[in-house]
Amino acid sequence: MLRYLLLSLIIAITFIAFFSSYFVWKLVLEIFSHFQVQYLIISFILFAFLIIISSSWKLITIALFCIAITSTQILSFYIPASALSTNSASNLKIISSNVNTQNHEYDKLISLVRQTKPDLALFMEVDKNWTDKLDSLKDILPYSFGRANPFNLGIVIYSKIPLNNPTINLFGTSKNYTILTDLKINKKVISLIATHPLPPLKPSFFHSRNLQLSKISQYIKNLHNPVIVLGDLNTTMWSPYYKKFIRDTKLINARKGFGILPSWPTRTTYKNIIPDWMQLMLSIPIDHCLVSPKIKVVDIYTGSAIGSDHLPLIVKLTI
Repeated sequence: MLRYLLLSLIIAITFIAFFSSYFVWKLVLEIFSHFQVQYLIISFILFAFLIIISSSWKLITIALFCIAITSTQILSFYIPASALSTNSASNLKIISSNVNTQNHEYDKLISLVRQTKPDLALFMEVDKNWTDKLDSLKDILPYSFGRANPFNLGIVIYSKIPLNNPTINLFGTSKNYTILTDLKINKKVISLIATHPLPPLKPSFFHSRNLQLSKISQYIKNLHNPVIVLGDLNTTMWSPYYKKFIRDTKLINARKGFGILPSWPTRTTYKNIIPDWMQLMLSIPIDHCLVSPKIKVVDIYTGSAIGSDHLPLIVKLTI
């Protein structure tokens, strides 16, 4: 009975992993789509126990088939996209960081930016205190644009490259800022979209996030320049809403070929509620850099902790 129980659990996990990622569109069920790595790890643990207690090749084969289904959505991010290459030198280095309004460890982020030496830096959840501190970066990133907000809605860009025609767009929301600007790099104009949809913590936030992604998708369809979408999208690559966004825009996740790179939560996010190891187990990739196929990704990785509940995302691109 135990071996059949183990197999049933593996099948159930596979069912949840697959259907939540492709067919489920409700808030409570869509949340299950974000934990594909965790599903795979649990499936492997159950499979190990199954091998120990069972010699039935039929059961083992079924279990392996289920694990293969679960693994496909993860392994695809370790296979480089044909349009991307690590052979080119980067001419656009970006750092994207959700700083967390409640985080006051300003020096950690500023030190990381100076050490990283990006051409462009995006910061989200910035309030007036954060922008006052971040203005010290203007000696290396002289161009800036954005809006501070005390309620986790602030967003600002600092850049070494002039920001052409920067504007704020709400994309169907009431107060969720998205920055639109053009960059001229290597004699080519790039359209940059820096955004931070609401986290899907309740139905109104859930619908706001999905509406914003849908409106941005429609906006991108009318652009003629290569595009970079940057920010904390509050969704993983496995959400059906994210997948629809990618299908509609034809953008490529810069993670492709470099791994999952979970960015939230960090180890100290909920240190008074759950232990560090459990936070690591629950980590998911919700900070993203999406690029047009003509833009090549040289490297992407997460930076060191800055006191926020998010790790910074650092990307090297070739235009």
